[in-house]
Amino acid sequence: MMTMDDGQTAAQESVTTDAYEAFSFAPGQSIAYLARDITRLFSRALQNRIQPHGILIGQYHFLRVLWEGDGITQRELATQVGMKESTTFTALAGMEAKGLVRRSRHPTDRRKMLVWLTPEGKRLKQVLLPIAKEVNDITAEVLDSDDIGQLRSLLIELKRALESQSQKK
Repeated sequence: MMTMDDGQTAAQESVTTDAYEAFSFAPGQSIAYLARDITRLFSRALQNRIQPHGILIGQYHFLRVLWEGDGITQRELATQVGMKESTTFTALAGMEAKGLVRRSRHPTDRRKMLVWLTPEGKRLKQVLLPIAKEVNDITAEVLDSDDIGQLRSLLIELKRALESQSQKK
């Protein structure tokens, strides 16, 4: 952007800034809108690929966390997935009915429920993770490895900034 040192007047700079801000917040142009669309499209692509295995996208997210370490509380699972506890409870009931997880009382705090993968829930890791990687690798069809690394770094920075803001409120 030209600065006022380049002969631009304050009024011209204001118009340029206003035009930039209007463009950058237009539907389809704002960071939040684009991130939402990309998330929705990634989720749809993953859902379409895992559906033949009888798994819904929400269930996948819970499995993904549990594959990294099961035997955690429902509250910890809800936090890690970013879901409300009531939503987590309902999802886990469905997953339990499908034989993917089992729940048991915490041995020292009976108010807490621990979530464990069943053998079937564990088995699905070998099936579903390659599918998820395939969806994630769609980015490599569009971006080179340097661009992917830079995008990942920028997204991590943005996530940290947003998390920091949400903790202040």
